Amino acid sequence: IGVLVVNIAFAILALGFYGMDTSDLVLANLENGPYLSALKLLLCVDLLFTYPIVISSGRQILENAIIEVEDRTEDSEEPVLARAGIVAGAVGASFALAQIGGFGVVANLVGGVAQGTLAFIMPPAIAIAILDEENDDENAAKAKIAQYAVGLFGGATVSAVTYFTITASR
Repeated sequence: IGVLVVNIAFAILALGFYGMDTSDLVLANLENGPYLSALKLLLCVDLLFTYPIVISSGRQILENAIIEVEDRTEDSEEPVLARAGIVAGAVGASFALAQIGGFGVVANLVGGVAQGTLAFIMPPAIAIAILDEENDDENAAKAKIAQYAVGLFGGATVSAVTYFTITASR
């Protein structure tokens, strides 16, 4: 609740100071000068240290999913090449997102896909996996149909968010 209150207060203050001309990138609201330059420099330093932390969790999830356990314990070059490929893919995806232009577009795209996936795709996928482990065929089949419907709705939602975000950015 505290974060919600802080976010609402920040939005009200931004609207009060800048009106309807508030930019989706807060730095664009500030005038050029030494404070803006210092803020941009500090933001770059912050990103320099936080980007590896944020990207490492996604990299670790991909490594666990792609590289088999036996491959990680061997001294072969295969795991090293796979890890290098995963890191290159993550950095490349980050670079591609940076080319879209506009923080709001990237936030809508990433946020919409992540939230839609977490809300409407992952829960039905987990429920279906659990239902597959149970052997009550008649009830499990009915429950699976409902879960598939929610998952399809989630897929449509994520697709719509992606489509409308990309078309609005052009």
